[in-house]
This record gives sequence, C-alpha cells and structure tokens, in this order.
Amino acid sequence: MGRREFGTVETLPSGRHRARYAIPGSRPKKWVNAPTTFSTKTAAKAWLNRQRTQIEDGVVRPQAVATRTSLGEYAEQWIKTRRSARGGPLRPTTAATYRKYLNKQLVPLAHLALPEVTRDVVRSWYADLPEKTATVNARAYAFLKSVCASAVDDELMPANPCTIRGAGQAQPKTKVTVASPAQVHALADAMPEHLRLAILLGAWCSLRNGEVLELRRSDVTPEAVRVERGVTFVDGSAIVGPPKTGAGVRMVAVPPHISDAITDHLNTWVNAGSDALLFPRHPGERTHMHTNTFGYFVREAVKRTDLPPTFRFHHLRHSGLTLAARTGATVAELQARAGHSTPHMALKYQHAASERDRALADALSKMMAITENAD
Repeated sequence: MGRREFGTVETLPSGRHRARYAIPGSRPKKWVNAPTTFSTKTAAKAWLNRQRTQIEDGVVRPQAVATRTSLGEYAEQWIKTRRSARGGPLRPTTAATYRKYLNKQLVPLAHLALPEVTRDVVRSWYADLPEKTATVNARAYAFLKSVCASAVDDELMPANPCTIRGAGQAQPKTKVTVASPAQVHALADAMPEHLRLAILLGAWCSLRNGEVLELRRSDVTPEAVRVERGVTFVDGSAIVGPPKTGAGVRMVAVPPHISDAITDHLNTWVNAGSDALLFPRHPGERTHMHTNTFGYFVREAVKRTDLPPTFRFHHLRHSGLTLAARTGATVAELQARAGHSTPHMALKYQHAASERDRALADALSKMMAITENAD
C-alpha cells in the first residue's frame, strides 16, 4: 500500500500549476503554498514530494513557513511575556528600552511576517543602520536575535536569521577613565555640597547611580552601606525595585576615610525618618532626583577638574573596583563588593590592576637603567 497523497496541485486559469499542502496535524488546517507556480503538474508534484521528505527529516518546519504573525506583533508579545533570570517579568526600564528598539531601529522589519525575516533581509537592514549609533545598533541587533531565537523555539521561524558575527557586541563610545584618589576627591569638592557624598560613595563603595539615588537613612552608617534597591525612570516616573540579580543585594564596608563625610551628610542634608532619601531632588524634599539631573551635576563638576570631559559617574565605580584590585583584592572579593552575579566583570578590574603593575615594573627597570648609566 503506497503512501497517502501529500498536498494538492491546482491548475490556474493561466495554465500554470499551484502546489500547496496542509500542515500535518493542524486544526483548523493551515496551508503552505509553494513560493512559485509551476509550468507542469510533474514539477508541482516534485516540489510537494521534496517538502514531504524535508518535513519528515526535520529540515522544514511547516508551521514556520505558514505563519503570518509579524515580527512586530511577536516582539511585543515577547516583551510582555519574557522572564528575567530571576523568573520575574522584565524590569520596566528594560521593557521600555526594548520597545524603543522595536519602534525605531526595527521599524523596517516590524511589518514583515516572521518567515520573511531572512538572513539577507537582516543583513541589508543592519547595513543601513547609521554608523554614528553603533552602540544602539548592536543592542538592537542583540534584541532582534533573542526575539528570533524564541520564534525558532516556537516553530514560527525555520532558523535564526541573525548570523552576523560580532554584530550584537556593543563597543563603549568612550574609554573608561580610572580616576586617582586625588581626582575622586577633587570631583567631590566640585559638586554641590549636598551631592558631594554621592561621588565618594560611587567611588569608594562602588555603587551604581540608581543605587546611590535610592539610598535612605536606614541603609547607611559610617561603617557600612546596605544595597537592597535601586531607582530607575520610565517616562519621567521613578520606579524603585530590587537589583537585576540576587548578587546585587549586598552590604558594602565603608572605607574609614569617608566615614566622617557620611556622618556630616546625615546630620546636615537628610530628613528625619528611616526612609528619608540621602539625595532627593532638592534638599528637604522626599522625591527622587532624576538620573539625568544627577548626571548633569556630575558633568558640570567634571569641567572643574582635570578629568577628561567624557568622565561619567559610572567611571567612579570602575575606578573604585580597579583601585581595590590594586590592593590585592581577589576576584571573589571584587565580585561581592560590586554585586556582580558572575566573576567575568571582576576579572576586568584585576586585569586593569595587572596592567598597572606591569607599568610600575617597567618604570622600576627604567629607573635602574638611569642609575647604572649615571655610575
């Protein structure tokens, strides 16, 4: 007994022939049409036979070929249902960032049905992105790649079309500057007095700006800083939440040389009550300072120091961790202090310290050579 007939061939008014087949097991039936018509029935049946063989061999996913779900529709649903590493929904700022990519960088692709987003289409789209937004381009590409990977898992795409090597790796716009201890304190002195401590905490306790701006009286003592929350902003509204990973919740020991600054700040600038913000929008208020406003103050203060104009608050965190590595801190110690979930980032600070150590060793050799030549 031969195999059951697979698909159908229909003769069109033009005399050409259209081949199509129903996705096996689909209820109601979903049909897949051949990408072209055929001049003979024999050619149409040959296409059907090839499709049947490829489906049975797992080469073709008919559901992926048949879907008319657009990339934009699927990506929006992906954002809504995506879960973080901790099992919860995406953070509001992360979801907002992904939607910006979808509504800007990915607009040329958003209307296409998922099977129409092919390798050639993605390569052409990526090539047309403006070079001046290289970092955003890379992040938008990485987002697209993740969405397409899920679509492949859901059998809505035959394969992930994002195959450009290195396209999703964002390169920083500017080189991170490691500030010296003297430069850290010069920057702190250049800040408005009620924000001076924020600079010291960013450098010497390796805090992120969102962590600093959410600190409250009950979180800080002259001996330690407890990090349990951070603040982010979506459409101008402050959103307070836990760190991205469990490792971000931590207790950071305060270096003794800034303990007095903490005491002075608590006594001078912080409202009464355990939940009073250390750095509100204005002294005496109870609302958060926006990260953009805080960034403005930092940039203006940088202008009054010998730090490069590109220096930003997050460079303080990098500076503090690099200086800690130079004291001999282990990867595990750096990881715990920074709140990193993996050793990968902590290794960067140790590498920076090793480079500095090599520079010092070279300088010692040059000093010795000068001494020998003098003799």
